[in-house]
Amino acid sequence: MGADSDKSCIGSEKVQQFSTIPPIDELNRESLLHFCKKNNVQFVVPTRDGELPFWAEHQDFLLSNQIGVMISTQSAVQICEDKYLFAKHLEKAPVRAIQTSLSSTTLPAEYDRFVAKERTGTASSSIGINLRQGELQKHSQKLKEPVFQPQINGREFSAETWIDKNNRCHGVILRWRTLVVNGESHKSITFKNSEWEEKLIATFNRIEGLRGHILAQVIVDQHDKLHLVEINPRLGGASPLALASGLHSVKWAILEFLELSNQIPLEPVFKNGLQLIKKDGYVRIQ
Repeated sequence: MGADSDKSCIGSEKVQQFSTIPPIDELNRESLLHFCKKNNVQFVVPTRDGELPFWAEHQDFLLSNQIGVMISTQSAVQICEDKYLFAKHLEKAPVRAIQTSLSSTTLPAEYDRFVAKERTGTASSSIGINLRQGELQKHSQKLKEPVFQPQINGREFSAETWIDKNNRCHGVILRWRTLVVNGESHKSITFKNSEWEEKLIATFNRIEGLRGHILAQVIVDQHDKLHLVEINPRLGGASPLALASGLHSVKWAILEFLELSNQIPLEPVFKNGLQLIKKDGYVRIQ
């Protein structure tokens, strides 16, 4: 079953059953529980950044009513949502987050191009990229709470994993982002790099409370150094490629909820070389 506050959203036509849910800011514990019971919801898979804090806050209450949620803890969601807090938390991780400043005057001197973006929320709609130092202040005036980063150029890839309630990663799927539209992969192909996978698992483990499907965005610069852009504790637009490759995160989360963790592989075997192509709202995997 799919649910959204907009009954005409694209997803409403692509699910077996659809139900209109009130906007998150109009729901409380009682009305949320009523919606779930009315629609016989037993497990929830959040898919949008803006709803993650809500589900993280209510997951224990729902669990006490026999309803599961594939979500990280509140503290882990907060770290991932706040780009400044995220960068400070992972500044010494095996894959370091891109240096992030609250002021344009404290950026590293070795760079001559920079990025300005909102401290929280989705960055793609308001981000300013490839800006010179003198342009940063002008762009930041368009933002509510800006943060500043050096411009890192290179190839982009995503890393996806599933983390159980004991904080163990069950494999990592890597995929090059070969065509990105508004921050979402429209062409992506899986590949293997054991060294990068190990570093990313160790980096995920730096954020206590990450659980469920986890998606990281990384840039590889001209010196093959990895720069962590962000970690999203949710499914992404190109996650069907990870699922098709063998990262059965939703199935595993439900098995864990049903106390059937013995059926979840600790080291799953993934298919490499699969490609995702998204066009006109449809996804094809080949």
